[in-house]
Amino acid sequence: MSENEHEQPDNQDEADDSRLIIGSSDQRRDYIIKTLREQDSVTVAELSKRLNVTEVTTRKDLQILEEQGYLTRVRGGAVMSGRGQLELRFAARQQLFLDEKRRIAARAARHIEAGSTIFLDGSSTVFQMTRLLRDQQNLTVITNGLYAALELSFAPEITTIVVGGILRRRTSSLVDMLSPDLLRRLHIDIAFVSCRGFTMRNGMMESDLREAQLKRAMATAAKRTIALVDHSKFDAPFTASSLLPEEVQLLITDTGLSDEHRHALAEMEMTVETV
Repeated sequence: MSENEHEQPDNQDEADDSRLIIGSSDQRRDYIIKTLREQDSVTVAELSKRLNVTEVTTRKDLQILEEQGYLTRVRGGAVMSGRGQLELRFAARQQLFLDEKRRIAARAARHIEAGSTIFLDGSSTVFQMTRLLRDQQNLTVITNGLYAALELSFAPEITTIVVGGILRRRTSSLVDMLSPDLLRRLHIDIAFVSCRGFTMRNGMMESDLREAQLKRAMATAAKRTIALVDHSKFDAPFTASSLLPEEVQLLITDTGLSDEHRHALAEMEMTVETV
């Protein structure tokens, strides 16, 4: 047997390894979305080869994903749509410390009483509360979070008020349109807020000044403010402070918080619940 004949099976194996075995159409489309998230554009030829399907099948998948708003078809392929980028960005934020966020949100939801008015910010942690509120009776929710509002639209007994404003794409939240007159008219029992980072000196911190201002305004209008902060956000300073530590009536965090941070919170006499 010649040297070339020995090499041929190895090359064939490498070619086979470049292809994926994906059975269902949903799996194929999930892969297409994942690929777009990583590289912003794809070609029909590239996807067909990688997924081991015909180009006709790939074009059909792209057409369906375009109809669903995930991408925009272009000649020979597709690019990520604006809506798709928003949804993927929010989904990625949701997955960070997801178990901790769910536990914190569940504890926070216990503080809600029937007939109350609450504010939910647009954070991924506070968003976890929305799925726990569907069966609440006679509840009014004010929110600047697009996905929080959408989730609550499935709760028939909840009145949802969306605070309008400028869209922040990173957080899928609306900011910068609260007037002093509107604030004077708001009656909020509890404001539930999270943050990008938390420091012992500056408290709740945001990367965007407008986001910080909105959260501060809502907390000021509320009788009580509850902060939902997982352990990863401690000692993470950002541009603007929304609330100082002494302006938070209750901080809910998780068991991953270090002893050093626990002692610091205790010295500041902050009320803390750990889950």
